[in-house]
Amino acid sequence: MNPGIAEQARAALRAHVLEPWVPRCLDQHYGGFLVDFDERWQPAGPHDKTLEHASRSTIAFALIDQAMPGQGYGRLVRHGCAFLQQAMWDSNHGGFFARVDRGGRPSWDGLKHPHAATYAARAFVMAAPSLPPGEGQLWAQRAVAWLNDVAWDPTYGGYWGSFRRNNERYPDGARLPTPDHRDVIGLTPGFKELNTNGDAIEMLTTFVVHGLGESCSDRLACLLDLMVNRLTDSSGVLPYLYRPNWRPVPDLIRVGIQLQMVHRLVTAAAIKPEMGLVAKACLLADFCLESARHPSGGFCYGVSGAGRTWPSTGPTTDLRQWWVQFEAAHAFHVLAAHQAVDQDKRTVYARARDEQWGFARDHFFDTQFGGIRELPVEAGTRRHAYWPLWGRPNPQSPLPKTHGWKDPLHEVAAFLALAQPMEP
Repeated sequence: MNPGIAEQARAALRAHVLEPWVPRCLDQHYGGFLVDFDERWQPAGPHDKTLEHASRSTIAFALIDQAMPGQGYGRLVRHGCAFLQQAMWDSNHGGFFARVDRGGRPSWDGLKHPHAATYAARAFVMAAPSLPPGEGQLWAQRAVAWLNDVAWDPTYGGYWGSFRRNNERYPDGARLPTPDHRDVIGLTPGFKELNTNGDAIEMLTTFVVHGLGESCSDRLACLLDLMVNRLTDSSGVLPYLYRPNWRPVPDLIRVGIQLQMVHRLVTAAAIKPEMGLVAKACLLADFCLESARHPSGGFCYGVSGAGRTWPSTGPTTDLRQWWVQFEAAHAFHVLAAHQAVDQDKRTVYARARDEQWGFARDHFFDTQFGGIRELPVEAGTRRHAYWPLWGRPNPQSPLPKTHGWKDPLHEVAAFLALAQPMEP
């Protein structure tokens, strides 16, 4: 590994997460974390709180506290957990609300969705060292019980989508009480998708590693079998959208989610070595390297099964959002240092990691105000790529640093992985 990257990653964690975000993120009036900050880290919105932002921010602080013990980040972990317990958990019916207003009142008629519930469950496992004895495990098991008892499909496996406040699943095709009448990841009820179920693999792996949840090992084995033996084809394409029986629906390949799956499979391989997960992770990474790169650097948001070909090129599919780029660097780093990967391939992945790190550093780090931009800028300028998509009047118009769907977890996980070189 380029020895400079580890030091750069440590410096980036401090300059682009800890220094700009930590002093501003606590909501001292209503609890939880503030959500909406503009390019200069000034408050810029109502701070409605999504379960995704609240849970993933708590996980980010738990990771930082683990890597930097004794520096006070456990206090922020406890702060995040308190809001999840007191405002986002439905004390009447169980389960977490997908969104609440700043004061903690449920939005969207109390809509629930398993996607971010997987983050909340994982947050409590990781927060356990910062909480009173037994509290983290209790809430983790409470969260995963809702996922397994309410959202799991006992017929075909995997997790369903949207639920009413009383935990009744919305019927297929229903118009949901959200602004666009779709769920938190943009779908109508009736589909299964890789986003929720890929996140569930990471959650279930965390539970199994920590010895929590009797059913988690079986659920994990079911999802891993789906991903590696049924859904990924021989060219390394892992579809995104599915019918209830896991029959793929024509849709674009979501590159960032496929790259996330790489390091998730490698982590799960330590507890499921018989499943060939590392080899499958390499297959997924190879497809992205061969077919999902953007000609201007980094990786596309979405491509077809044949790669970046019409009609998969356009203002949305060609977006190079920040999280996709950091997931790429993270994935290639994990493969570059894994002993089960052939040495020649490790060299390829190491080269890809170094190149991807350079792209992310040069185009996403805001050296003026600190933080990670949502979209790349041209080197040496503040001109955003694809700025018209947001309807802004000119290409200099800034994008927010954080919002309900943009928290620092992707970059925190990548920075911490890259800061601790895993030599073969």
